[in-house]
Amino acid sequence: MKIILSHDVDDLYWSEHYLKDMALPFTLYRNTLGFIRKQISYSLYNKRLKMFGRINRIPEIIDFYKSRELKTCFFFGMDNALRLSYNYKKAKPFIDLAINSGHDVGVHGIEVRNKNGILKEYNRFKEISGINDFGIRTHYLRLSGYSHELFTEVGYLFDSSMQGCSNPCKIDGLWEFPIAIMDASLVENSQLNQNFDQWKTNTLNKLQHAENENVDVFVINFHDQYFNNVQFPIMYKWFIWLIDYLIDEGYCFTTYKDYIKSIEEKKL
Repeated sequence: MKIILSHDVDDLYWSEHYLKDMALPFTLYRNTLGFIRKQISYSLYNKRLKMFGRINRIPEIIDFYKSRELKTCFFFGMDNALRLSYNYKKAKPFIDLAINSGHDVGVHGIEVRNKNGILKEYNRFKEISGINDFGIRTHYLRLSGYSHELFTEVGYLFDSSMQGCSNPCKIDGLWEFPIAIMDASLVENSQLNQNFDQWKTNTLNKLQHAENENVDVFVINFHDQYFNNVQFPIMYKWFIWLIDYLIDEGYCFTTYKDYIKSIEEKKL
């Protein structure tokens, strides 16, 4: 079974949320409730209330992957909605960093119904990234009944917006890579869940299920902002454990592009 690693870039800096969306009050509410319910400590609660500066952890993840000689794909937003609020042009330095470090990049899509909106995001990304072949994962994994058809028409290489334990397949001419593990849904109340054993157990269960189902590709989606040992120590610890476990167990790693290329070459 091959492993594909990926990251949704939902945030760049706290300042992009100031007076623009509900990210700050929502963060305050969720963590206050978690502290009252004794899900997080007072120390961790205080650390999470420091809502200023850089949120993303793209440089840190890139350094981590360099130490493990692995490649990933970062999905960047090209429009705003649902607390994805950064100006797409501000993502360019991080897109360039990822590309120059040998990683793939794609669109963290907002529009899923209107072709003009989808095309706008596609063209924006193509312009600032300087690449022509890339895929999409939608924000909050939103899809309409005809999203794949529209994604194909505008030129996307693949989509990875569905969740499930199954092999990649083509839908309306577009490669679809289901997500097998996503941090937000792996455990209940993921940001507040400090039970490391539960994170590990649920992960091992999903890997075993995939092996039992003879799944060829196992996609992992981890939001880069959680690679933060100060504000999200359990999620940070879990991700490092996961990568090292996969390496130690001898799993092979691939990328969306490399997998598609290998399949297409077999057809020749």
